[in-house]
Amino acid sequence: MKVKKVVELKSIFSFEAPLLAANVKTSDTQMLDLNSTLAPNPDDIYLVRVTGESMINEGIFNGDILVVNRNETPKDGKVVIAALNGEMAVKTYRIIEGKVYLFSANEKFLPIEIMPFWQFEIQGVVKHVIHMV
Repeated sequence: MKVKKVVELKSIFSFEAPLLAANVKTSDTQMLDLNSTLAPNPDDIYLVRVTGESMINEGIFNGDILVVNRNETPKDGKVVIAALNGEMAVKTYRIIEGKVYLFSANEKFLPIEIMPFWQFEIQGVVKHVIHMV
């Protein structure tokens, strides 16, 4: 899955909406601030629109928007934005026997072992996925 577009968060806008219980019989209402939920540290966050189908088994689909934390250190098993030889990709970061791999979440795609001579950098850790229903 490739990164189609990167968007920085330049301004903080408040978006607060009622959070209703899924139970029709309950009338409990709370307010949910999406800023604090999706971007608690806005300076660390950027948005990415993706293309492709390599991460569909992680619930990431063509055209989705990812909320990415640029300052979080990647851990084994986390979904990351990786710059690999000049292209940005969305993959699962894995360390196996001391070697770094990028895995897709679709059996059509093979894992990528990161070679020492490649240009490789983790650009951030994916925190949330936003997609249309």
